[in-house]
Amino acid sequence: MTGRPDGLFEVDCPCCETRLTIDPRARRIFHVVTKGADGESKSFEEAVKDATGGADRAAEKFKDVLAAEEGKEERLDDLFEEGLKKAEEDPNKKPPSIFDFD
Repeated sequence: MTGRPDGLFEVDCPCCETRLTIDPRARRIFHVVTKGADGESKSFEEAVKDATGGADRAAEKFKDVLAAEEGKEERLDDLFEEGLKKAEEDPNKKPPSIFDFD
């Protein structure tokens, strides 16, 4: 906690490394400075912009994952058909046992 000549004081949070500037006369937080992922200090306004942009980032990630999942069903169907053909070629062949790999 550091004191300032204008009566405000600063407090550092040990958990999130946020620095709060508090005005004791008005009994409110005067300024907030947080650290970003890169370790640089960010103001409260920048942090709010990051927080409100989270929905857009989540929607973009969802689109990316959805695009990656689209072709999976066809690939799995192809693998199943391939396994089915192998099983039809030699119907008496026993599947490998877990003890065969020892």
